Amino acid sequence: MSWSYAKAGLDLSKHKSMHKYVLELLEGLAKDLGVEISGLGGYGTAIKIGSYKMMLHVDGVGTKTIVLEKLGKLKVAGWDCVAMNVNDVVCDGGIPIALVDYVSMPRDDVEIFREVIEGLVEAARIAKLPVLGGETAILRDLVSGVDVVCTVLAIKKNFVNEARVGDIVIGVESWGLHANGYTLVRRVLESSGYREYRGVVDGIDLGEELSKPTAIYSNLVLEVITRGLAHGIAHITGGAYTKVKRILRGTDMVLDMPKPPKIFEVIMRLGNVPIEEMYRVFNMGIGIIITTSLENQEEILKIAEKFGFKAYVLGKVVAGDGKVRLKLFDNTLLI
Repeated sequence: MSWSYAKAGLDLSKHKSMHKYVLELLEGLAKDLGVEISGLGGYGTAIKIGSYKMMLHVDGVGTKTIVLEKLGKLKVAGWDCVAMNVNDVVCDGGIPIALVDYVSMPRDDVEIFREVIEGLVEAARIAKLPVLGGETAILRDLVSGVDVVCTVLAIKKNFVNEARVGDIVIGVESWGLHANGYTLVRRVLESSGYREYRGVVDGIDLGEELSKPTAIYSNLVLEVITRGLAHGIAHITGGAYTKVKRILRGTDMVLDMPKPPKIFEVIMRLGNVPIEEMYRVFNMGIGIIITTSLENQEEILKIAEKFGFKAYVLGKVVAGDGKVRLKLFDNTLLI
């Protein structure tokens, strides 16, 4: 059987249509209320309050928590919740200043709760933002697992997130799967006999790979923005390289992709997942994309290294109509 995200239970085209529907409603609401908002549908919507532009953003860990609970690694869920949020808002120039959490559980399990919150606080310390509290909901008969969601408040810097013709493109490594595509990952592994998400395949420890945390890029990205080195920044999460289109206006991006970490090859082989689908769902080894002028290349590579990340020059930005063209490690061309 050949697996895809849609077969696993998540149709990205339907997801896109839901986004379009709600954005139209929200734009109309803001207009009716006379409220000035910007960036709706991007990485973080901003609202003008006096002389400030404030951003409010919410994201969760999703079905990765199912895997983490089985592996006894729910601390990672707390970490990931922070990481996913701060990584998003900084792309649009948001400086995270505070966070609240929402944890829902089917039972009042103190140990699970402590694990999640410890991971959340640990990540918040790295991202340099206080946690103001949150909500812990014990939802018997409503939920069967743990769900972790965070909301971050940020102040928006004067930064326009837009790639420019002639830019080079720098990709910063991911730490693996991060927190996206786990509905597909679980279906692939379960149908291949790995129902506990444990085992070694082609030398890859599944439990170890599936429980790796999401890299926190916020400090790196904010330094790049503050020093005026970046033009466009994209966080590669759900929808993978389609997210890059958010920063393309009258431009295309042409990328030579490095060979992805082996966990992605394992998923593709076990699930007979088409390579096009892999690059539509997963980060494939690149967590953040930054576009910049050629003269800034070395400086950004040094900043990435300072924060402990490998970074690669992937390609360039050319005139176009919003396409992302990928040349893969095996010379496959994807548009």
